[in-house]
Amino acid sequence: MLARSLLRLRSTSLTRSLATFKQDRKRFYKDLSVAPAGDGFQVQLDHYNLVTSFKNKLIIPTERLANAVALEWDSQKENIIFETMPVTTLCFKATDRPIPDKEQVEHMLEFLTTDTVCYRAPPEESEQLYALEKSRWDPITDWFSTNFHVHLALTTDITLTPQSQQTIDRVRKHLASLHPWEVPAYQHATASLQSLVITTALMDGGLDTEEAIAASMLETDYQIDRWGEVEWQHTIDRARLSADVAAASLVVREIRNMEQDKKAAFNTA
Repeated sequence: MLARSLLRLRSTSLTRSLATFKQDRKRFYKDLSVAPAGDGFQVQLDHYNLVTSFKNKLIIPTERLANAVALEWDSQKENIIFETMPVTTLCFKATDRPIPDKEQVEHMLEFLTTDTVCYRAPPEESEQLYALEKSRWDPITDWFSTNFHVHLALTTDITLTPQSQQTIDRVRKHLASLHPWEVPAYQHATASLQSLVITTALMDGGLDTEEAIAASMLETDYQIDRWGEVEWQHTIDRARLSADVAAASLVVREIRNMEQDKKAAFNTA
């Protein structure tokens, strides 16, 4: 199990880091507000418009997303801690585009070779874990295979098990169709969950955030049940994962709702 985890971590060029920021700084503002700006909304700190880490103007597409960003900044105390602002960070990345969308898509596709739900515990080593993975993960992999009309290769071996070119091409087509604001959110959820399959089920297949996290942490939770947890550490890790995945899901959901509203308005015009 440890070998499979190391294999997944070693093979991907993505990390769970949301973005590279300047060091955290003292809080310098008192009041926050959200105001319409062009085709979106701006967050204002003491009447100064919030800009990104690259000093670009931050125009947030939906009011709800802008309110989420404002809430993160309002929750900062004496110091501004960027690690505690995942929605803000994803909005910065969507605006600054430090990595081209095409490159982000290829990074996400790397997870298909090492995806969490594709590597199962050998039944001869742990029949209980094998059965648990089968019951929890099979519905996700079955949905993925049906949705993309592909055969998703599963294995109990620790060696890399590549997916077919047809699978890669069909998933690439889907990822390439994402709205530019969806791409960094989709990428971060994939890296956080260590699974493009779980992320796709979360964003497109009806899986909710808690179900996605539970699927991603299934092996960890199984080991905790058997051996106990490292005091505080697992709780902190799970809280961070939950915040990161919820932020990514919010961004994708808001962008898709916005696009649906635009189409509905166009059709009724």
